[in-house]
Amino acid sequence: MRKSATNFVPPVVQSTTTTTHSGLTRRQVLKSAVAAGVVAYTGSGAIAADGITEVTFPWFGWQAPPDSLFWQPFKQEFEQENPDIRIDDIPVPYGAFWDKQFLELSSANSSDIVTMFDSEIKSYINYDFLEPLNPYLEKAGVTLDDFQPGSRAAVKDGKIFGLPIIVNPRAMLYFSDMLDNVGLHPPTNVTEFYAALQKLRNKEKQQWGFATWAKPGAPSSLYLEIAPIIFGFGGAFFEAGEPTATKPETIEALEFYRRIYDEDLIPKGVNFETYRELFAQGRIAMYSAGSYMGPLVRTASMERMSHLRSMALPFPGRRTFALSVFMGIGKTAKHKDAAARVLLGIVSKHMQSKLLETTAQLPGRQDIDASGYIAANPWIEAFAAAAGDPHTVSFAPDGAEVYAPEVIKIIGKNVEAMIFGNSTAKDAAQTMQKELESLKAVRMPK
Repeated sequence: MRKSATNFVPPVVQSTTTTTHSGLTRRQVLKSAVAAGVVAYTGSGAIAADGITEVTFPWFGWQAPPDSLFWQPFKQEFEQENPDIRIDDIPVPYGAFWDKQFLELSSANSSDIVTMFDSEIKSYINYDFLEPLNPYLEKAGVTLDDFQPGSRAAVKDGKIFGLPIIVNPRAMLYFSDMLDNVGLHPPTNVTEFYAALQKLRNKEKQQWGFATWAKPGAPSSLYLEIAPIIFGFGGAFFEAGEPTATKPETIEALEFYRRIYDEDLIPKGVNFETYRELFAQGRIAMYSAGSYMGPLVRTASMERMSHLRSMALPFPGRRTFALSVFMGIGKTAKHKDAAARVLLGIVSKHMQSKLLETTAQLPGRQDIDASGYIAANPWIEAFAAAAGDPHTVSFAPDGAEVYAPEVIKIIGKNVEAMIFGNSTAKDAAQTMQKELESLKAVRMPK
């Protein structure tokens, strides 16, 4: 019999990261007046009766630290400098965001600003969900040479459909004092890592050595959170356009994931907002995440921040992945010109520098000098090294980026069957392989 999917009671956490909205609100419809001189129109953006264009911008970063530390001040500064534009900041929980956004885009009812990871950008381009940005970029004198090499993922037939706002490689964050207290050094291989998880687990204190996703019902969250294990072992679900779920390294990674779940070595039944807060509080010793965790720890406790360190993933594949956050303009957006001004404001050198300073996330622009920040914050060094490592791979399924959302759902369903059901890692991998091959045959015919 499998163990319960829950071993932690959330009320003990005073979480500051959970958003207050349960789903995407309806976008406000701008009312137009008939009287001459009351309403004006410029370009494709409708102007409200007060002369202000409202740009709809749903985003899971509006209320969740550390992202909100940048986005709310950005909104305030942008609106002060552009009094004819108001940003409709619509907070959406991460777990609900992707399906809601896809439904809107599919219904030709797009928000003005659209957000994508590597795993969405090519799919959205293929579905014709996005407006080409070339005219806006050319007018502003902005080129792709200003951005990290991964920006090329947003280009098709010479048209640019999105810009990378953030580049987020994964490394292993840890608290040096928690390891020191039990006589451990930072693990350098998976054997040491597993032994550390066993030694650090304290049920009475509700303390863990590590955290990753262990909750059913959210395939996108599951894929994101277990990706450091999969890629870290040298595994993948797609490589060069071919399904690789049954690759030995992939199966080994899945077996390790199930093992630490079965042995109660990770928190169960909670979302990542909760266990990220637990990490920040010093109840979890290690967490493979992005550098955005630094400000979250600093906000929780300067004392905890003094012990924060980072290292390369201690898994046998000796590699990690980077997730890029792209933003663009919806094809059916109502206020494209105004949305372009918002987007250009986000990718300005001024704002990209602020993004690094406030969220500790590496900016999408490559002409931002991060050396001073890294020197002042040595805990971020492993992330900077991962960003420049040629072995670092993309978050998106290699060669199947166009159909990444479908790939992720297949992965999520089968990994959940392994973790919360009676499927073995090999069985789950074989089922995934067959389903991914079927998807490829239908969606990617030769």
